[in-house]
Amino acid sequence: MKTKIIFLTLFISLFYACEVSNTSDVEINTLDLVGTWSLTNIAIDDAVLNITNPVVLTVTGNGYGKDLNASLTFSENPNLAVINGDLTFVLNYNSSGETHTEELYLDDIFFNDNFGFLSSSWQLDGNTLTLNEGGEQLNIDIISFIDEVLTIEVDVNKTIAVDDVTSIVTGKATLTIEK
Repeated sequence: MKTKIIFLTLFISLFYACEVSNTSDVEINTLDLVGTWSLTNIAIDDAVLNITNPVVLTVTGNGYGKDLNASLTFSENPNLAVINGDLTFVLNYNSSGETHTEELYLDDIFFNDNFGFLSSSWQLDGNTLTLNEGGEQLNIDIISFIDEVLTIEVDVNKTIAVDDVTSIVTGKATLTIEK
C-alpha cells in the first residue's frame, strides 16, 4: 500500500508542477487551443522521488501511458479546461537496488478524488499554458504545435505530502494531444 501511495504522490506532483522550462518559439493562439484534444501519448522521464518523512528513501523511475482514452477540452468565455476519460499509467521504478513496475488505472474519479476537480480555468501567454484551480497553478510549456498535434512538457520540482508521506519530486512529464 505504501508503494501505491508513493507513486500516486509522484503522479499527482507531475500534474501540479510549478516550474516551466520555456525555451521554444511555438506559435499558438487561443483559437488554435479551443476544442477537444485526445491524449495520444504521456511519458515521464528521469523522475526522482525523495521521501523525507516518515522514512528517508529515494526512488527513481520513468513511465508511460497505455490504453489512452482521455481528452482535454478547452472552451473560452469563460476559459475552461475539462478533463474526461481514463488511461493506464505504467510506472517503472528503482528502489533499494531493485526494479519494479506498477500499472495505475486513472479515470475521472481519480482526478476528482485526488485533485478535487475535473476542470480548471486556463490562460495562454505565448507558448506557456497555465491551468488554475483551487489555489493551485500548473504552468505547461508548449514545445510543439504541428498539424493539430500539440506536445506539452512540464518540469517538476515540488514538495508534496500525501497520507503522512512527505516527498520532494523532480522530473519531466511530456504529453501529446491531438484534435
